[in-house]
Amino acid sequence: MNGNRRAVNRQNNDLLVLFRHLSENTGTFSGMKKKEAPVLNIADYCSDKDIRNIKISSFTEEACTIAEIEENHRQDYYEIVWLKKGNGNHIIDTVNYPYNGSVLFLLSPGQMHRIYPKEKAEGYVIKFLTALFSDAKDMEEYLIKTNLFDNIQSEPVLKLNASIHSTIQDILIKMETEFNTEEQDKEKILLAYLKILLTHISRLKRITFSQEQVSADLNFSLFQKYKSEIEKHFRKEHSVESYAGRLIIQARTLNSLSKKYSGKTAGELIADRIILEAKRELYHNIKSIKEIGYDLGFDDPAYFTRFFKKQAGISPLDYRMDVLNRSAGRTTAGGTPDMQKKAGAANATPASK
Repeated sequence: MNGNRRAVNRQNNDLLVLFRHLSENTGTFSGMKKKEAPVLNIADYCSDKDIRNIKISSFTEEACTIAEIEENHRQDYYEIVWLKKGNGNHIIDTVNYPYNGSVLFLLSPGQMHRIYPKEKAEGYVIKFLTALFSDAKDMEEYLIKTNLFDNIQSEPVLKLNASIHSTIQDILIKMETEFNTEEQDKEKILLAYLKILLTHISRLKRITFSQEQVSADLNFSLFQKYKSEIEKHFRKEHSVESYAGRLIIQARTLNSLSKKYSGKTAGELIADRIILEAKRELYHNIKSIKEIGYDLGFDDPAYFTRFFKKQAGISPLDYRMDVLNRSAGRTTAGGTPDMQKKAGAANATPASK
């Protein structure tokens, strides 16, 4: 009996060593490649429409929305998902957001996500590119200053009450109608509707999170520019001083602003963004840990491992194994048993951080 147990333990240990080796060096296991999450282009769906920079569709148009449910994916566009009723789970960057009732999800380019509905999804999906905003000031006003699509600090989900539910539905019905017309200048009209929609969402978020005074603060605008610079350069620039130089301010001033508006140091925000991207890559990519570290600006694989473990509390390899084990038990019908328990939550709050 003891001999059999020891043999099983040795076999398990051998398999674990093999898995670790293959994961670190090839991203494969037993010759089978892990499927890399696709990066969707806005032209991939609803391609029959003569419009480039914005797409809108209800979930009844499966050809335009099936990717939200079918597989984990990134996208190269901004996305607003309105689930008007029902319940399920939305996995965004490995975090589980149970939803129940009318909710909005706000996603920025590059985020990994997939919806696991427990009931057939109803609602709308809007996809748009920054190219839709011909005026750069408009883009800053509606995408950056509103903080709606901040994937570092802000929660990507908003619960809608009855009054805002009706308002959002009215706007989206009009947008879908315009999108499906054969008239000219559709993008101009859709941009106008999108601005109205974003303004309503921003108003809801300000009420929800009491940010009225913050949005009018000039220092907050500078802090927002800092986060925008992080988003552009986090793969290569890791020092606070380099970002301070870009913004033409002192590093200590940048650090003070960061603590004031986020509760974190300027360096912690840079680290948060690097770790977020590292987790995405470890979860959805077949690249080795060494390659992922190099792509994020770490020439020394050992230093990347130490950095990741210090920030995340777990090594990159152990994190990859953990999420692979968790995803292996997830089903498209409703997720893992643990997810199914959490899905009964009355409101859309993240189940884990």
